[in-house]
Amino acid sequence: MLLHGQVFFVLGISILFLTRGGVRLELARELASLAAFGFCEAVVAWTSVWLAVAGSPGIWLYWVRLVALALGYASLLAFALQMSIPPRKQGRERWIIAGGIFLLWSVGLLVVRLFGVSGARVRLVGEIAARYGMAVPGGLLGAWRLRHETYRTIEPERLPLVKPPMRVTEVALGAFALVGGAIGPAAPFFPANLVNEGLLLSRTGVPVSVLRGLAGVGITFGVVRALVVVLNEIEIWLESVEQRQALVDERERIGRELHDGIIQSIYASGLILEGARHHVVDRPEQAREQLTAAIKNLNETIQDIRRYIFDLRGEMPKEDLETGLRQMLEEFRVNTLLETEFCVDGKEARRLDAERRQHVLQIAREALTNVARHASAQEVKIRLDYGVDHLSVSVRDNGVGLSSVPSDDGNGLRNIRERTRLLNGRLNIDTTPGEGLTLALTVPYQQRITSNVATYKE
Repeated sequence: MLLHGQVFFVLGISILFLTRGGVRLELARELASLAAFGFCEAVVAWTSVWLAVAGSPGIWLYWVRLVALALGYASLLAFALQMSIPPRKQGRERWIIAGGIFLLWSVGLLVVRLFGVSGARVRLVGEIAARYGMAVPGGLLGAWRLRHETYRTIEPERLPLVKPPMRVTEVALGAFALVGGAIGPAAPFFPANLVNEGLLLSRTGVPVSVLRGLAGVGITFGVVRALVVVLNEIEIWLESVEQRQALVDERERIGRELHDGIIQSIYASGLILEGARHHVVDRPEQAREQLTAAIKNLNETIQDIRRYIFDLRGEMPKEDLETGLRQMLEEFRVNTLLETEFCVDGKEARRLDAERRQHVLQIAREALTNVARHASAQEVKIRLDYGVDHLSVSVRDNGVGLSSVPSDDGNGLRNIRERTRLLNGRLNIDTTPGEGLTLALTVPYQQRITSNVATYKE
C-alpha cells in the first residue's frame, strides 16, 4: 500500500509542477481534478497502512480515510465530466455535478447513521457506494472521453507524439475503474459478495493494492509523458519565435543605423554631380568646385557607412564609457578643428554592460555629427556625471540653436530617441535660437521595465 500511495502522490505532484506555468494543451489545463484525485488516493493508501499497523487507532482516522476516498473519486468523476460537457458549457458544471453526487453520498451516510446503523456498517456501505457510484463511472467515462478529447484538442502534427502516452492513460483509467471501483471490500450484498478484495486475494494471491498501484503507474506515466512531450514542443516553438524576433530586431537596428541621412547625402551628391555635368563646358571652374564638393560629400558618407557597418557587426566597445567618450571627442576635435571640452563629475558607481555602453556612445556620436553638420558652432562640451543610481551624459554646443525641437524625420534624432528607449533612459533637449543646443541623456544603472520619458525645452 505504501507503493500504491507513493504512485498516486507522484501523479498529483507531477501534474502540479508540469502545469504550473500553463501548458498550451487544452487537456492539461483541466488536470487539476486529476491531481486532486491522486493526492486523495495517496491519503487513502497511507491511512490504510496506518490502520493496519497501529495498535488502537482513533475512530476519526477511519472517517478521514472514508472522506478522502470519496473526495478523490468525486475529483476523478469531475475530470471525466469535464471532457464530456460541451466546451460552451464548461466551467463550474463538472464541479457542480460531482459535488452534488458527493453531497448526496454524504447526506445518505448521515441519514443512515441517524437511523441507528453502526459506524463500521456506515463506513462499509459508504466506501462501496463511493467506489461503485463515483470511481467506476469516473474511470470508465474518463478513459472513453480521453480518447475523443485527444483527437479534438491536440494539433494533428503533434498527435503522433502525444497519442501513445494518452493511450496508456486510457487503459490505466479503465483498469482503475475495475480494480479501484468494482473490486472493493467484501459485504453481504450484491455485487460486493461476489467480487471483492478478499476473493481476489484468495484466488490469485495478489493484493488489490498492487493492482491499484500498477494502474496508478500507468496513469502517471501516460499523463506525465504527454505533458513532457507538449512542453518540449512548446520549447522548440518558442526558440523559433525568439529567432524570428531576433531577426526583426536586427532589421530594426539596421534601419536605425542606416537612417535617412546617408540616403540624403548620396542624393545630394548626385544633384551636385548633375549640376557639374551641365557646367563642364561653359563654367569649368564652377564644375570643378562642384566635383570637389561631391567628392568630399561622398567621402564623408563612406566614413558614415563604415562606422555603421562596424557597429552592425555587433562588436561591443571594450573601453569604459569615460574613455570612449574622451576618444570620440578627441577625434571630433581633430576632424572639425572646433574647440572641445570634456568634464567628468563623480566616480563610476556601477559599470554599464557593453551593449548599453554602445548605445550611449552612439547617441553621443550622433549628437556630435549633428553639431558638425548643422550647428555652425565654435565649441562643443561633453559632460559625464555619475550619480547614485544613474549617470548623465550631455552634449552642448554654442551654435545657432533651433527655434523648435526637430521632428523624428531629422538627421538621426529618431535613432537617438529609439536608443534612449532601449536604455530605459530619459532624453532632454534644450535649445534656443542663437544660443546653441544641449542634449542631455540620463541612464539608470539597472535595466528597468518602464519606458523612457523624453522632455524638451525651447
